[in-house]
Amino acid sequence: MEVICNSCSAKLTIPDDRLPKNVPSVKGKCPHCQQTIEIRIPQAPPAAEPPDSPPPAPDAQADAATPPADEDFSEERKLAMVCFDQPELQGQVKAELEAAGYSVHAPPKGEDALLWMQRKKYEVIILHEEFGGSPEKNLVLKALQPMAMLLRRHMCVGLVGKDLRTLSNMTAFAKSVSFVVAERELGKIKAITRQVVADNDQFYRVYREALRDAGKA
Repeated sequence: MEVICNSCSAKLTIPDDRLPKNVPSVKGKCPHCQQTIEIRIPQAPPAAEPPDSPPPAPDAQADAATPPADEDFSEERKLAMVCFDQPELQGQVKAELEAAGYSVHAPPKGEDALLWMQRKKYEVIILHEEFGGSPEKNLVLKALQPMAMLLRRHMCVGLVGKDLRTLSNMTAFAKSVSFVVAERELGKIKAITRQVVADNDQFYRVYREALRDAGKA
């Protein structure tokens, strides 16, 4: 740094590495007039503090229901899904299917049901026609209805509704489901499910055997 003597106006150059650190000033004698010179040492500006870390981005899956844990299944205990917005009806159907030997999963909304269906193999799905608010908003039904036989052959889909007639084959065909059940007859869902699963297994047995013989099952 450069310093000018106040007494003789001599200009002095002092290497920065010879200046003391962490002190505001230092005194010395001018080599020309021998008068005392006070050298003010510039202080480095304080290091800027790092900006606060931004809050972590919200997890896109935080609102999604946690998929059920993997389970071990036997021939006597298989997997079922019940899709109801009405807690009482959902609990009733869940209890009936568990009594029939199923492990039952109950997704809280349609998006969760579709995600779980991609990850697990459900033998039975009992679905209320107004799951999601109305038949028009029923994402699960809209996904199941156009599903190819190759994917649906291992699954029985039961549609529940207030105005449906239990086990009406024509209604089931029109709705593209395996069977239909009147809401008022859900107390019989265990017996109905057992009957439909047995009938479905018998109906598809020849088809499955043909696929197995062709190496496609």
